[in-house]
Amino acid sequence: MLNLLIAFSLGAVVYSAVGFTLGPWAAVVPTVLVWLIAAFLLARRTGAQVEVEMAGLTGLLQGGQIAEAKALLEEIRAKYAYWQILLNSSIDAQLGILEYLQMQWDAALPLLEKGRSNNWTAVTCIACIYYRRGLKEKAWKEFESAQTTAPKEALVYMIHATLRVRSGMRKEALDSLAAGLIALPESDVLKRLQKTVANKKKINTKKFPENWYQFFPEELMTQHMMRGRRDGKTPWQGQGTPARPSAKAIYRQ
Repeated sequence: MLNLLIAFSLGAVVYSAVGFTLGPWAAVVPTVLVWLIAAFLLARRTGAQVEVEMAGLTGLLQGGQIAEAKALLEEIRAKYAYWQILLNSSIDAQLGILEYLQMQWDAALPLLEKGRSNNWTAVTCIACIYYRRGLKEKAWKEFESAQTTAPKEALVYMIHATLRVRSGMRKEALDSLAAGLIALPESDVLKRLQKTVANKKKINTKKFPENWYQFFPEELMTQHMMRGRRDGKTPWQGQGTPARPSAKAIYRQ
């Protein structure tokens, strides 16, 4: 927000100076140009500062230090949220995703709602929470919203279609995949899933891209538990926290 105020102030100075000498109409174009350039450069500067501080998040997440990761995000919020518009909601979304990856659905939902604007990951997480709660009509609407927000993200269509099939809604699943293939006509994963659904075969999510587990950490947990039993180990032995998120999952917008 402060970046915009500074840009407006610079624009006002230019408008006053040019308007005084050449008239108000002559001042419009240089004023707009100065405002746009200043806003861009200031936002870029703040973005670079945030990126430097965010670099420390990767190591924390890789080490399963979730509390420390949350504290770092809050520290970044305190330093920069007043400077850059939308940064506050972006951090809410990231904190919500952290809670989500730890399977803390109740804690995740309000944070995800605050940070959902133009964030397909947050909206998809919201949809999955509603699905888990049995609020399927709300879930479907959220999936449609996610598809509108990120029409080029194949995973949104895959999750939507898979959950439709699990709910006995094969036709609706095919409709979602058809929409995905309009946006992504070369997507092999969508084509394979469409064929699987059309042929009424069982969907094997283990063959999905790894980022499927960012939205279904409980499935990853189950796999680790089963592997631990086969290996004669305690579940999660040597695995860190059950739903340890990757930095990539946190940064996805």
